[in-house]
This record gives sequence, structure tokens and C-alpha cells, in this order.
Amino acid sequence: GLTLNKIGRTESGAYLCIASNGVPPSVSKRIWVDVEFPPNVWVPAQIVGLPLGGSVTFDCFTEAQPKAITYWARTAGGPPESDLVLLPSRRILADSTSSGYRTHMNLTIQSFEAKDIGTYRCVAKNSFGEAEGSVQLMGSFDN
Repeated sequence: GLTLNKIGRTESGAYLCIASNGVPPSVSKRIWVDVEFPPNVWVPAQIVGLPLGGSVTFDCFTEAQPKAITYWARTAGGPPESDLVLLPSRRILADSTSSGYRTHMNLTIQSFEAKDIGTYRCVAKNSFGEAEGSVQLMGSFDN
């Protein structure tokens, strides 16, 4: 038998058990292992400066099993539950792509305005917990 000790997310995947006694044919059985874990979040750039009228894209990477519910929120300055979940608009676009237990989220803000200054959070939640990362968007205004 095969024993996996201290199993982690990298051990997720398909395992093939092959039985052979030297007389063809061999017999095989495929077993799929899913390692479940709470979300992890990684944000490459946590502070971004942008001139008025410019465009910016924030990246956020998550890992979770089972797959997490992910979304972007804008900090409203109060407790986390008062944060505003960002909905797509003419200037604000959210997208995500997933591969296995990994998800790449991005948020694009076009035609940057002073009212866009603030903190943006990417949030990932599954049945084992939740995690978040944040990006602070600042204006880089010329004097």
C-alpha cells in the first residue's frame, strides 16, 4: 500500500495503482486524492499610485479546496461587513480564471478619478475558512 504522511495541497491529484504478477495483462486502478484546505491569498502589489485618467489592473492569487467563492470589495472605512462588494460597471471590470485549486483574480479600474482612491480587498471563502488580500490605490498627482 501507499501511505502519504503530512499530506498537503501538492499531493492532490491522480494516483495509479498497478498490480502485476508477471503474467499479462496487468490490472490498474486510478484513485483521485483531493486535499481540502482553507483559502490562501497572495497580492503581488499592495500599494499602487495612479495619475488621474489612467487605468490600472490589480492582481490577486488564491488557492483553496474546495474551490472558494471569490470577490472584490471596496473598504468603506468602517467594520469589514460595511465594505462595498464591487459590481462590474463601465469603468470597473473584474475577471478571474481558475486552474485546479488556484484562481487568478484581477480588477481593472479605467479612467481613474479621485473618488476611486481607497483600499480594495480580494476575498476568498470556502467551507474551511476565508482569507483576503488588499491593495491601496493612491493618486499620483502632479503639482
